[in-house]
Amino acid sequence: MITVFSKYPLREGLTREQAIEEIKETIPVYKGRKGVIRKYICLDFEKRVGYGVYLWEDRKLAEEFYAMARPIIARQVGAEPEILFFDTPVIVDNSTGEVIVDGEPVYA
Repeated sequence: MITVFSKYPLREGLTREQAIEEIKETIPVYKGRKGVIRKYICLDFEKRVGYGVYLWEDRKLAEEFYAMARPIIARQVGAEPEILFFDTPVIVDNSTGEVIVDGEPVYA
């Protein structure tokens, strides 16, 4: 699995409520998208920065998506997003009790 961090500036004057409404409009892009397991949006209004944190099934699907999405994100936020990819060999999900190691469910 792959974790992807995207970092982008928040527009001056953008409120939390406005950001949430804009983010809600993007839900159809990710909901049900092949390869996306989980998505988080994190907002830091003090630093005027937004972050997307995504868990993908594999890097190829993630790279294909960001090749298409990077220019769209840049137009939406007014700057090129920084996108980082990380191998994710271990996941511990306390909400479900699931532990995944190297793509395989295991139980501690």
